[in-house]
Formats: sequence, C-alpha cells, structure tokens
Amino acid sequence: MKRKFAYVHLARPLGFTLIELLLVIALIGVVLVLAVPSTRDVLTGDSLKKASRQLMGMEKKLRVEAVRDQMDYILCLDLPNSAYWVLASDMTPEKQDEIKKRPLHLPSGVVILDIVGENNKKQSKDEVRIKFGKKNICSPAVIHLAYEENRMTMIINPFLGVTDVYDKYVDIPVTGSGQSNTR
Repeated sequence: MKRKFAYVHLARPLGFTLIELLLVIALIGVVLVLAVPSTRDVLTGDSLKKASRQLMGMEKKLRVEAVRDQMDYILCLDLPNSAYWVLASDMTPEKQDEIKKRPLHLPSGVVILDIVGENNKKQSKDEVRIKFGKKNICSPAVIHLAYEENRMTMIINPFLGVTDVYDKYVDIPVTGSGQSNTR
C-alpha cells in the first residue's frame, strides 16, 4: 500500500508589510531632510562664487589663448548689465559690434559694483576693458562684485596669472602702494 502524503504548502504572500513600507519611507524622509540643503547648495552654489569662477575661468582662458595665438584679447565688462564679451585684436569693427550684441551674463542678481583699473581709476558705469597680451601680461584690475548684501573682490594680477578672491569689499590700489581699506 502506497501512502499518499498531502503536502500543505504554506505560501508566504509576496510583497512587503505595511510596517516595512512605512519604515522605508521614514528612512528616505530622514535622508532627504539631511541631504537636500547641502545638495542644493552644491548644485546651485553661491551666486558670487559662481560669478568669480566664471570670470577667473575666462581670465585663464584668455591668457592661454593670447600666448598660444600670439594675439591680444580684450575682456569687455558691461557694468550696468553685468555682462561681458571677448574681442580679439584682429577683429573688424563689424564683428566686434556683432559680438557685443550677444554678451555673456553673470549669474542672476550678481552686479559689478566697480572696477579699479590702471592708475587706480575706479569705474562704476559704462564699459571696462581688460587687455590680455600675447606675452602673458594683462591689464591690472580689481573687480568688486555684489549679490544682495554680500560682496566679493577679485584682484587680477597682470604678471603672475593668479587671481586673488576676497569674500568682502576690499579697496586695493592697483599700482601697488600696499595699503588696503575694507568696507
């Protein structure tokens, strides 16, 4: 006689329990609460820092291109509109006008307060030009940027190719008397 065994298969239902789902959702919420502020800052960044990186990148690029191409380049800064464009010394006036009509802009809300150029002449309106020469020498400049209540100072060194950045408004003479006054 053969015995037949009846196997009772106790099947566990597929899926997750309500407690497991609530626990996972709670953990995701905690991670988001902790990560979003720092991630937002990394992704959006401070507007002044973005502007300074933008201008420093342009400065380095123009220095390299001027030496490589053996041609002078001019960084034109439109102070009232917080815009800029680049001209080459061999451009026709028509081409210069065309480029001026399509400027690049600093991040929204960032303004150029003023620029101190050669001979300590401070300019706070119109257009300022910084020349980058084919011998890796540029016009000295101190650029003051603002975003809401924050201020930043960028100092373009004519010889070293190094730009100093301060997280405040700093009056620094371009001709190098060595004194500085902060606001």
